[in-house]
Amino acid sequence: MNLTSTRSALAGIAATTTAVAALTLGAVQATAAPASESRVSAAQEADTAQVPGWVLRGKYWQYGNCVLAGNEGVQRGHWDQFQCASGTLQWVLWTNR
Repeated sequence: MNLTSTRSALAGIAATTTAVAALTLGAVQATAAPASESRVSAAQEADTAQVPGWVLRGKYWQYGNCVLAGNEGVQRGHWDQFQCASGTLQWVLWTNR
């Protein structure tokens, strides 16, 4: 094999490999995130935003302080129920009103 035919063969292999990779990536991207799921989640978010629910009242470094604030709000009649949820770094106080 001479140098010209070797270069032609390598160029053909590179072109074939590039085409196969592009087709494979296109197929993966097409199946990765169907559009119907994004429409459903957007509709669910719109419904959730319209429904009155839990209200974020504050964030506390310690669980005990979160519970204390929640109980004080119940005693004062600001809300009927509360919950302290674990957040990323802090405890989050959620109330029903």
